[in-house]
Amino acid sequence: MSEPSSEQSKVEKKREYNRNAQRVFRQRRKEHLSKLEAAQREASTLQSEEVERLRRENAALAQENESLKATYGSQTSSPGPSLSPGEVRGSPSTYLPYGHPSVFLEAAATTTPTPGVATAAPPAMPDPSNMVVVVPNNLREIRRSLHRLFGPLLDLSVISNPQTHFASLQTMAPALPTALKPTALQLSTPHHAYIDLIPSPGLRDGLIALGPENSNAFLMEVCTIACDIEDTGQMIVWGEDWLNEFSWEFSAAVIERWGGWLLTSEWGQRANFWRRQRGAPVLPGRCKLSQKKTDVKRHLKQRHPDEVLAAVRKAHPLYVM
Repeated sequence: MSEPSSEQSKVEKKREYNRNAQRVFRQRRKEHLSKLEAAQREASTLQSEEVERLRRENAALAQENESLKATYGSQTSSPGPSLSPGEVRGSPSTYLPYGHPSVFLEAAATTTPTPGVATAAPPAMPDPSNMVVVVPNNLREIRRSLHRLFGPLLDLSVISNPQTHFASLQTMAPALPTALKPTALQLSTPHHAYIDLIPSPGLRDGLIALGPENSNAFLMEVCTIACDIEDTGQMIVWGEDWLNEFSWEFSAAVIERWGGWLLTSEWGQRANFWRRQRGAPVLPGRCKLSQKKTDVKRHLKQRHPDEVLAAVRKAHPLYVM
């Protein structure tokens, strides 16, 4: 009798153990499901709050955008760059009012430079309804765009062979913007390939006419738009239309160093126009020239035959002394 009772007791204990184990399992599963449901509710609440926050920010930005439109007028009638509200909230010291180009050209054309450095009153500004804000362009991004565009031309095998250089440039010409289409001098006179990247036909021809020594010096000292050199403020490109050389401003040091024999008077007028817009002193009306100009004249006559100089004079009369 004792043995069956012992076996029965063991079976009962096992059943009790299983019941307890199942009870604990169900309890833990219930707690786990409760935690998952709570986490899901919390995530849903956070998501709803985030969506609501984004809606409020979007409404605020839309309101700010309308306010900016009312302040600066429609941007569709102006060649200036498009700005985000974040950009407009930045430091105003690098922003300039930007109206129709005819206003700028008239201001630059009617300016009579005076000797010495003097602070001139800003010209009358255009109607605010036709104005936006213009900021300096990113020279690094411009340079990257130019290097991508002229990638085939910058290959070492092309740079080292003038005839291959000419042929490659001729092949690329139809696809290039007007400001970068090669001139006759570029297609006939050996020169540094980086000159081809400068969006100014007159300046390109002027550099080629100066010869390798002076043109290389200009590229390495000044030409941050095309060459990856240290940017010490040699030039500023105002607004998005960097292919328009009117938007370029060379620094006072560059005008002093290169003005009158490479950079003609119109470059000084452009620089003074932009300097007036931001209230900076205008540059002297006449560049201080040294013996360098005479040396360059002599160099041009020695290096280039008369027909080359005649071609430069015909295309860009201001660049030939």
